[in-house]
Amino acid sequence: MASSDNTAIYTILPIYLFLMVCISGFSFIKNTVSGTILKLGSFEVAGQKVEKETQSFLGAGNGLSGFVLFFTMAASLFSGYSISGIANEANTFGFLALRWIPAGVALYGAFMFLAPRLHALGKSRGYLTIGEFIFDRYAEPASSPIIPHSLRILTLFCQLLPVFTYLISQFTALGTEVEIYTKGEVSKLAALLVAAAVLLFCSLLGGLRAVAYNDVLQGVLLLIGSIVFFIIQQTEFGGMGEVKDYVRSDDFLEANPFGYGKFNNVPNRDKGWSTSSYASFILKVMLAATMFPHLVMRLFIAQDSQALKLGLGGMNFTFFIVQLSSMVTGWVAVAVLSAEDNATFGTFGAVANEVRSTGGGGQFASAMLLTAAVCAMVSTADSSLIAFSTMMLRDLYLPYFNPSASQRTQVIFTRVLAILGLALGVFLGIMSIEAEPEPWNLSNLFSLQTVTPIHVVPGAWLGLHWKGLRGEPVLAGMLVGLGVTFGFTFSDLNVKLSLGLDETKEGWSPALIGFCFNLIVTVIGGIFCQSPSLGLPAGPLAQYARPLDLERLFGPTRDSFLHPAVVFIFALLTALTVPFYMADEWGKPDEWVGNITLWTFLSLLFSGLLALFVAGAYYFLWTDYTLPKEPPLYPEADSQGNAVDTPMTRMVAQPEHKEAVVMSSPREANVAPFSPDTGAPFSQETGFAPVYLPTQAPPYPDPYSNQGAYAAGPAYDPYSSQGPYMSPRPVLDPYGMPQQLAPPHPTQSVGALLVHPQAAPLAGYGLTGLA
Repeated sequence: MASSDNTAIYTILPIYLFLMVCISGFSFIKNTVSGTILKLGSFEVAGQKVEKETQSFLGAGNGLSGFVLFFTMAASLFSGYSISGIANEANTFGFLALRWIPAGVALYGAFMFLAPRLHALGKSRGYLTIGEFIFDRYAEPASSPIIPHSLRILTLFCQLLPVFTYLISQFTALGTEVEIYTKGEVSKLAALLVAAAVLLFCSLLGGLRAVAYNDVLQGVLLLIGSIVFFIIQQTEFGGMGEVKDYVRSDDFLEANPFGYGKFNNVPNRDKGWSTSSYASFILKVMLAATMFPHLVMRLFIAQDSQALKLGLGGMNFTFFIVQLSSMVTGWVAVAVLSAEDNATFGTFGAVANEVRSTGGGGQFASAMLLTAAVCAMVSTADSSLIAFSTMMLRDLYLPYFNPSASQRTQVIFTRVLAILGLALGVFLGIMSIEAEPEPWNLSNLFSLQTVTPIHVVPGAWLGLHWKGLRGEPVLAGMLVGLGVTFGFTFSDLNVKLSLGLDETKEGWSPALIGFCFNLIVTVIGGIFCQSPSLGLPAGPLAQYARPLDLERLFGPTRDSFLHPAVVFIFALLTALTVPFYMADEWGKPDEWVGNITLWTFLSLLFSGLLALFVAGAYYFLWTDYTLPKEPPLYPEADSQGNAVDTPMTRMVAQPEHKEAVVMSSPREANVAPFSPDTGAPFSQETGFAPVYLPTQAPPYPDPYSNQGAYAAGPAYDPYSSQGPYMSPRPVLDPYGMPQQLAPPHPTQSVGALLVHPQAAPLAGYGLTGLA
């Protein structure tokens, strides 16, 4: 009988929560007071504060070092499901729970195709959300500004679902495990509310910096706790040897014939918990989770590429520590827990109780294990909150409601949204834990959170590497994919709808089926739209868009990660983690290799090889991109609403140093003085909009980054470098500048010109008389 003494957990857990509060206070100081970089030995821990308050609060200043980034990735990814849900899943479905390891390794392998370019763009343009990239990427060419705006709003919608399913699963898991461990002395509701209060304090006080620094503490405890649990389950309960003996016994066959088959047989070809569902799950997680906002945000905020390589490469091996430990917990529970205690929910807490019953050392160890589990749950919840408030700021509030918001206003907005998001998460969490006869199933919640983010994948992945892809087919693909997904999910074709899952009778996810439709429409439509005979129009550029030209930014060559050999090896190793090659044995008893079945051993083996390959690729094949720092996207204002003195505003404020070029025909332009006193810089009669440049002697100071100089000369197309630039760009930004013209690259020569709103963005036209 497990001991009911909770002294150890009542001592250790408050210390952990107190440390979280202290770290949040330190983060607040770092966000508000400039200081030196904090180092822990040779590892840089805390970056310096930057001048922008929003960047300090949401972007952790100048970014996260490799040391911090690794732990914030680990702590944020390994949620309450990694501790509570996987243990329950392993307890019920046997070795099929192993699916989480190849799925996780494949996920961080998939980031190879995104990380180098997204990181470079994040450092150059200040991106914090994938919606910002999607908007700029498909802003030009586009037949209408509606295209990029629709894509950004749809991307925001798709990414909101995982935020709240994450919050619900964290609160559900935390409340359940604490209540079980304390034998009801601390209720689920009390545990949830205490965790919510600490989350609220940390998020409001320190922002992303507090989240990241707390993740270091939580990540260390989580990794140590997982290793300790491995050892205890072996020494105290006999480990996997005991599991093997029990699950092969006649007693287990009689007591649980379903579980007997899941432990001893090769998975069936199709239907639920089969080879098909195993493969479907790996593919769905590998694709959809790359678009989880709190994960992709880490690509933008890494201090440099070295930090990102360390974090991404190292993450591949953590699945074999944290998640495998949780699986062993579920498997051991089958052998050591009584039929009454071995319930579907609370496997981890029940095993921790058994550890506590072994004695004084067991009490301390079990308390540490539960604290590690709480760490996993809290760290993911706070990352989800900061991601939610960041998306609402960058993808909704700033572009559509208050583009001139001051830095202070932006921080206040994110804090208010964090409060609202947490309140909604707490409400849904309470609904979950109070649900009868049992809390919401965490497996079901995770299945739901991948349904919508997967449809951002074609636009984001292809948009980074396919220069000619337009926004129209991407938008059509997303709408078709979402329609198919929801149509399948809420129809009779989803045989597990009553369980809250998305799975057809063959074992495939409707979200993955919808993704295939999305991808087909996007690719075929993208090829069709590139046809010169189609002649798609180029409408006015969307407001606040900064178009991306992939060739100009990243060059004409592909990333090393896209080499056919790299892609082939990655795909092959991922495929080999699925026992499709055991077709003759599907559904039949399997051989045993040590204390696990043969197919389980092979899946683990190929997962390990995949992790080694991905880590090696990050360290040896990474392509570094150095892009010029671009000016802030939105007008900067101080707390009183006054314009901040920036290089761009100084250029607008000095009309005596400007000239304008009037384009009288597509092939001819003449220099003409421009007076700012004429009223509107854009002439409704001629349809021409001016682009200003200083007229002092060259080289001109770089007005965008103050880090270089522009040389005077012909105004070449800054996107293709193939000729002068002509585009339908009549809209001026709040600085009086045509915001549609993206900053030229510092290595290119520039001039000033006027563009007609009906002119197509063609290269090769000759311009004369340029300033």
